[in-house]
Amino acid sequence: MTKAILLILTLAVSLFAYDFKVTVKWDEMAVNGEAEAILQYYHDGHIEAVRGNMNKPSTDGNVRVNKTFSGGSQEFIIEHAAGKLFNIWVVNALMDEDFAGDEDYLMLSESKAVVWVEDNVNQQTYQVAIPEKPPGLAFRGGAIVDAVFYSFAEMFKTQRLYKVEMVHALTGEKLAGVNIVIKNKATGETVAMGQTDANGIFSQKMDYGSYDVLFTKKGFLSGKHEFKMDITELPVRMNFALTPEVKEYRIVLTWGAFPKDLDAHLAGPNPDGGNFHIWWRNKTMIGGRNFLDVDDQNAYGPETITIYKPAKGTYHYAVHNFSGRGRRGKKDLSFSGAHVDVYANGRLMADYDIPMGQKGNVWYVFDILADQSIVTRNRMYDSVQSASVIR
Repeated sequence: MTKAILLILTLAVSLFAYDFKVTVKWDEMAVNGEAEAILQYYHDGHIEAVRGNMNKPSTDGNVRVNKTFSGGSQEFIIEHAAGKLFNIWVVNALMDEDFAGDEDYLMLSESKAVVWVEDNVNQQTYQVAIPEKPPGLAFRGGAIVDAVFYSFAEMFKTQRLYKVEMVHALTGEKLAGVNIVIKNKATGETVAMGQTDANGIFSQKMDYGSYDVLFTKKGFLSGKHEFKMDITELPVRMNFALTPEVKEYRIVLTWGAFPKDLDAHLAGPNPDGGNFHIWWRNKTMIGGRNFLDVDDQNAYGPETITIYKPAKGTYHYAVHNFSGRGRRGKKDLSFSGAHVDVYANGRLMADYDIPMGQKGNVWYVFDILADQSIVTRNRMYDSVQSASVIR
């Protein structure tokens, strides 16, 4: 009897011996083609797509596909989620994008796809439904980032799509008419160009590879970015801010859908004497001006700081994951896609992308020295309190 009880308990524990279960359901009668759930899995410097249509686990065995017995349903088991990133996708896998019509692009949204997430790490459950009516063949229904689920819903017209949203660095408003040129990083060849629409959006279908992107608009300083269309061939979404022409130092931070609230921090010499440290709650007037131009608390950015009255001394700039300030030794900030541009003397002086896969809720990005040279720091560490972000 005792052995039987122990066996039952062992089986019960094994059923829940995982961090997350992700279940995706849809109305298969509403999809012309074949819907498929995909986990886009980043780990140990690698990326792969674990596909719900295939009974094949991830290469490290950490993610497996559970067999389901009902149509329009696929399920994944994640054993160890700490330190890793999982984007949750649903795609219309067999639709030929070259011949798809308007009705075909609506089928995924009409399938009423729902993402269910069972979180055994934090003892939570989540549900994300596909938005009604937006056209698209690929839907991202959230992400599991270092064992925390972030809920959001994004529709993309096709797979292998690069999509960028441009905003005004000083107002956060959508920026139309931005010229965009995409070049192959290996060859320098121009592979695409165009302009952002009235909603500040530009999208382009891309082949596998690494690319440089140049952004220009009259009256604004030019900017640049880079991205990679990886072997999973799933969409790439970015946000970017352009600043009006400026001679002073201006620092612009943008990031992705998670975490919700990143804070820009700047510390340095006060022209009236002493030193300052500004962030969203400490908007100190310096030389009669507020250096913090824009504070964003709902993902993507921008967070913009302008040094309107420089003083002799060293300035320190850092980014704090305010949403995750109580989480030490975690990697969710490093998976945020955070990007920082530094402008001065009417041009882009430096740009930085956050190092991926490193622990810390603070990214110490750079210093501006007394001789106005910019010194890269690019270090990650933890700070619970905003006041101690810059050490």
